[in-house]
Amino acid sequence: MQGLNFFGKIVLPVLLVTVLINSCKPKKLVYKSPPHYNFAEVQTYKLDLAIKEISGIVFDNTKEEFIAHNDEKGVLYFLDKESKEIKPGQEIDFAGKGDYEDVALVNENPYILKSDGTITKIVSDSTGKKYGVEAGEIGLSGSKDFEAMYYDAARKALVVLCKNCGIDNKKTVSAFAFYPDSIGFVEKPIFVIDAEKIEQLSPRKTSKFQPSAAAIHPITKQLYILSSASNQLVITDLNGNIESVFMLARKLFTQPEGITFKNKGDMYISNEGVSSKATLLKFVFTP
Repeated sequence: MQGLNFFGKIVLPVLLVTVLINSCKPKKLVYKSPPHYNFAEVQTYKLDLAIKEISGIVFDNTKEEFIAHNDEKGVLYFLDKESKEIKPGQEIDFAGKGDYEDVALVNENPYILKSDGTITKIVSDSTGKKYGVEAGEIGLSGSKDFEAMYYDAARKALVVLCKNCGIDNKKTVSAFAFYPDSIGFVEKPIFVIDAEKIEQLSPRKTSKFQPSAAAIHPITKQLYILSSASNQLVITDLNGNIESVFMLARKLFTQPEGITFKNKGDMYISNEGVSSKATLLKFVFTP
């Protein structure tokens, strides 16, 4: 009996310590992928240092090339569709230094969004030289900060999403339309995203949803919205109604600032360079 008591005195504390250690181990986070994609199967391209602070990217399906820009420089770069290297001699200096956040195509013409809501259009002169002209600026009162813009062909409008605007609160994110061929900006939101519902559907608690990039899926016709601040990918319909929310692993999505699709559905997400070069991530679409 004494031997058993001694055994119990030794084994029980050891078991207790083992249980405590196991219970203190951090739980492994599981990151689910959106339908038709697998985040575990990714092809990564390192981008040129000239676009280390890449803030917007779009794929031109007609010319089969990527168009990107640096956050602080008013320069457009054109990237080879295969190597993702900058095509030499094709850069467009469209403006001076500034805070440029996203780029979108309207009938093959690039439009660039500035954080204050100013939109620049790329045009050509009689010699074919390309340059930028201001196409419009949203006249919101109060604070305004934008990072995401995409083209909605059904609306025939560029849509910009607030990152932080005075018109919103912690529960809302407003979207505004810019009609390039007619009336320009409309100062009333075309829809409002329910940030509170995103919080409810999010796999885990994080900071407020703040759009950093957006694009319409060419096949499903859903809106894919990135939020770098909250590490989220949110999928909505074209009126901003929330359908699903996915967390983005920071190890892979270091600072997601751009999203675009090829016609057949392959998805590309760009990460601004943090401690090294910027990256472009390719995810193959599976029907």
